[in-house]
Amino acid sequence: MFTQYFGQYLFNKGIITASQLCDLLAYEQSVRVKLGVLAINAGLMTAAQVEEVHELQRTMDRRFGEIAIDKGFLTQPELDSLLGQQASRHLSLSQAIIDKGYLTLNQLEAALEKFKQETRLSEEQFQALQRADIDQIVRLFLKFPEGESGSLYYDYVTLLLKNIVRFLNERPVLSWPLPITKKTEGWLITQQAIGDITLCSGLVLSDATLVGVASRFSQEDLTQVDEFAKDSVAEFLNLHNGIFLINLSDKGCELDLQPQTIEPNTNFTQHNDYRIPIDLSCGRLEVFISLFL
Repeated sequence: MFTQYFGQYLFNKGIITASQLCDLLAYEQSVRVKLGVLAINAGLMTAAQVEEVHELQRTMDRRFGEIAIDKGFLTQPELDSLLGQQASRHLSLSQAIIDKGYLTLNQLEAALEKFKQETRLSEEQFQALQRADIDQIVRLFLKFPEGESGSLYYDYVTLLLKNIVRFLNERPVLSWPLPITKKTEGWLITQQAIGDITLCSGLVLSDATLVGVASRFSQEDLTQVDEFAKDSVAEFLNLHNGIFLINLSDKGCELDLQPQTIEPNTNFTQHNDYRIPIDLSCGRLEVFISLFL
């Protein structure tokens, strides 16, 4: 996750070009190995078992390794070994920048220092980014009120970022919340959940971002906004909200999901508490959330 934040910063500052950033991300991605692939390579899991774990991740908020252990596919020592292999094969953006010769070590050091100063990141926030600790990143970057409602907002955004990683194979960049204004631009996909509390959530996406998210979720090569693309993004929101409601149900809070709505260029601000931008490789989406306890 640090890669996205730092890479975007270098591009915005003109330190590297867009083509260099794309080259670096592709280079880094080429050496990232998923846990399931490592497990197959090590002869610890079959392809069918890996697929079974992936399918179960569509219904629950749990990590690949946790499910694999529960299913008896892996032992804890085997998982620890695989995680170690995965970490050792991870190539940082900084190393990629040096390998490609885009910056010298001194230039990289100076850029990192300016990045920390200009983004106002504390050392704690910087370390959280380095570890890609989504739970901590959300709590460090967003300030929701204390108490039950704040905890639910944190849980919702944290789960959304995790589901973007799981189901879109993206590495999202969480930005500071935007002020609520009266008008939004782009496609608006919303869904309510009603029961012990009421949850109103929505995604706002440009044409390009909608097509990108739909392509990644459906695993189809889509090129335009059509009914299939819109339905794919709506299904992603439905999947995410469904898992969030399962987590709430485990805590004794029951909600029923309502059908999603899809509208172009509309106003979704009058009853919403938070507007949070999330940058993906295909563009920016904004998530709107309101909770009524």
